[in-house]
Amino acid sequence: MKSIAKLMVGAAVMTVFGTISAQELPASLNKASDWNKNANVSDVDGVINVKKQSALFSKRFNIDPAKKYTLKLSVRSINQKNEKDKSAVFAGFTVFDKKGRTIGSIHSAAVPGTMTEVVEDAAKGATVVKIKDGSKFAKKWGVIVAGAKQDLSDLPNFNWLGNVKSIESKDGVWELTLEKPLARNVKAGTVVREHMRGGYLYTAGIKHAGKDWITMSGSISGVKAGSWNYKFWPAGAVKAQIVILANWTKKDLETQLKDISLTAE
Repeated sequence: MKSIAKLMVGAAVMTVFGTISAQELPASLNKASDWNKNANVSDVDGVINVKKQSALFSKRFNIDPAKKYTLKLSVRSINQKNEKDKSAVFAGFTVFDKKGRTIGSIHSAAVPGTMTEVVEDAAKGATVVKIKDGSKFAKKWGVIVAGAKQDLSDLPNFNWLGNVKSIESKDGVWELTLEKPLARNVKAGTVVREHMRGGYLYTAGIKHAGKDWITMSGSISGVKAGSWNYKFWPAGAVKAQIVILANWTKKDLETQLKDISLTAE
């Protein structure tokens, strides 16, 4: 679970690289300068060398949902102490709405059957929100959002109220306990829904790289509202950028990247 939590933190990494809107796919991806500035990323013998636990972000590009985008790259780890010493590498995309806001799983991954109503006013600073029905809420990694709509037209939903710590049926209602106090008042009658926390869209996969080069590859196309699926763009996504997480479980290793390509057809 500890590694999952780290990925969720990774999904919240903020980047200013690529804030100037890009109309086309990145022209080059195989030099350190093609990615966000990072002291741990450099060019070594014709490949990109990554030290420590690092996140690489490309420039942003516009999404055409009708096209199929294929991300492909080769990876390996060096400085291994033994054969089992491998680097976890994650490769895929992070996405943005028309206002430039990052869309994550908490804005998109709606849990089916969880749309319900707040039954009692909850004041700013409260940690408990009482709802009509919480029987379908997930036990872990859930968040609660307000302004939910049955047809999912509210997605991406940025009206986040908090992370769900626990849920309990009590005195005819369901009590949601949040990890942190509410940042604002929530009125009775507010329509809410549970979403799930998660990482980026790892379209090219997750692999553990050893001393030999291995290939990572995957494709994404179309839109699937209400989900957080590496094969589909979430509702509201208009721009994306490639993200690669390297040395995510072995900070003392170095990961090398080459033959990185992104195509759209």
